[in-house]
Amino acid sequence: MTNNVYINRRKKLLEMMDDGIAIIASATYAHKSNDTEFPFRQNSNFRYLTGLNEADSALILSKKNGVEKQIIFVRPKDEIAEMWAGKRLGPIKASELLGTDEGHSIEELDKKLEELLPGHKNLYVHLSERTDIADKARRIASSLFHKKRAQQELPPDTFKNVGHLIEKMRFIKDETEIATMREAMIVTDRAHRAAMALARPGATEQEVNALMTYLFMKGPSQGSAYDNIIAGGNNANCLHYIKNDEVLNDGDLLLIDAGSELNGYATDITRTFPVSGKYTGIQKEVYNIVLESQLAAIELSKPGNNATMLHNKVSEILTQGLIDLKVLEGSVSSNIEQANHRKYFPHGTGHWLGLDVHDQNPYLIEGTKDPMTFTKGCIFTIEPGLYFNNEFSNIPEELKGIGIRIEDNILITDDGYENLSHMIPKTVEEVEEACAKDVKEFLL
Repeated sequence: MTNNVYINRRKKLLEMMDDGIAIIASATYAHKSNDTEFPFRQNSNFRYLTGLNEADSALILSKKNGVEKQIIFVRPKDEIAEMWAGKRLGPIKASELLGTDEGHSIEELDKKLEELLPGHKNLYVHLSERTDIADKARRIASSLFHKKRAQQELPPDTFKNVGHLIEKMRFIKDETEIATMREAMIVTDRAHRAAMALARPGATEQEVNALMTYLFMKGPSQGSAYDNIIAGGNNANCLHYIKNDEVLNDGDLLLIDAGSELNGYATDITRTFPVSGKYTGIQKEVYNIVLESQLAAIELSKPGNNATMLHNKVSEILTQGLIDLKVLEGSVSSNIEQANHRKYFPHGTGHWLGLDVHDQNPYLIEGTKDPMTFTKGCIFTIEPGLYFNNEFSNIPEELKGIGIRIEDNILITDDGYENLSHMIPKTVEEVEEACAKDVKEFLL
């Protein structure tokens, strides 16, 4: 993305703010053990506003009486530290690159906050993020308020949620963001096809996980958007199964929930396919029930509709399917009213998607209990499923161990939708054809 994109985003955020000062903190390194760390991932809001991928940084935006200022704080240049852990931009270069008014060392943040906070009524921080920098800003503001109560230039005494404003901005994706997610989806498609070709009785979840991780990292994506779920057999009935260490058995299904990440943007795709390459009769029956519900929900994806409508439609179709499978008795409406279907479909139908796998956009219209409506440019997952754990009693024996979820990523357009993941095999015929491929063609 060009620097102008980030400059315009910061300008838009300033327009949305009342007079005040906003602090957006980067992520910091998370320690794994002793002096080793987990791979760094930037805070999504900070990345959205700056494009900067450095740890221990902060962006300050201030607005007062029509005067706006942007200041970036980053780690100082340090020859020894850079020899050990890689190059740093430094304050001067960071400010030039981002187009901010000032650039300072992060070590000066406390002092600068004490200078900047007085005279501002509102302090904007991310109220649900407990970062050291945000906490520090709150403490300094509170301390200054008590110290300077008698002075004219009081520091902020009202905390507002900058995260809420940024989430509103992130809800609608621009063309550059959409293009990035389309590119990431090409990688995700290849990885899912490769997994279908690789899986066979006697192989392991770990092998499949390794292949998909390799393809996600091979590029142009930078890796997995989240921990891959490679769940064979009954493991599919653990919704967030990430052990990925068991042998794949003949006659079982393999549920894979995995997506690549490109420049911070996530894809999130689930496919469920037969380890042997061919669905059994009951597997096909359950699969087509889930697929029918998913396709119906996708067709409802258009401006003005909402996630609740999709979930209700999915619930109706899955509940009818459960009745047909002799799992439930009675009418669709009575079973839904009593939430009987929730034992077998315990999650929602989808979630917002973008810089975070679960983008923190609101699901309700602000100040109401009404669901947020779909708008051109928003991206939503649609992922119904049915789960029949081995330990469930009072269900037909042939269903036990079957867990099926099907997930696509849907972009809302002017008058409908675009399925960003349409190319990934999904019908029974497409999946079985993909399972028959030679995995070697994906390793070239």
